[in-house]
Amino acid sequence: MGAPGRADRTVTVQRAIDATPNTIFEVLADPSRHSDLDGSGTLRGEARGPVRLSAGAKFSMAMQQGRANYRSLNRVIEFDEGRALAWETVGEYRGRRFVGGHRWRFQLIPQESAPGQDSTSTLVLHSYDWGAALAAPVIRALGYPRRAVGSMERTLQRLADTISSENDRSGS
Repeated sequence: MGAPGRADRTVTVQRAIDATPNTIFEVLADPSRHSDLDGSGTLRGEARGPVRLSAGAKFSMAMQQGRANYRSLNRVIEFDEGRALAWETVGEYRGRRFVGGHRWRFQLIPQESAPGQDSTSTLVLHSYDWGAALAAPVIRALGYPRRAVGSMERTLQRLADTISSENDRSGS
């Protein structure tokens, strides 16, 4: 079997969340909340950058993987209000960029309620695209895409829990 093409370098998980796409988007567009949502346990501390993400916005996060501490420099590459949000990351250690090209994307798809139900639900697709990553062969060899699936599922669980908790507090 040959080397995987770019199309083979994306993993996606999904989950239905009981909230409107706009409600979910507001949480995702706030980089200060990303550490709380992170299912991988690699994000550390507060985000640096804008209070709310927008097209082309740049923000950074402190990261830790194993014993390696570095910053993830991120640029929003897709911003479709209430529908989709994606950013591309570059890892930086002591001022040197050592990895990059990873893309994280959230797509929000409203789900129709069954007749007679008031429920509003959104299907959230969470994707990790490493097709443009600088170290794609190393990423594959380390099994990172396969391991990322569990982290991504935990991220969606945390997102659902966050939305549910906020709805409980607001009485929605």
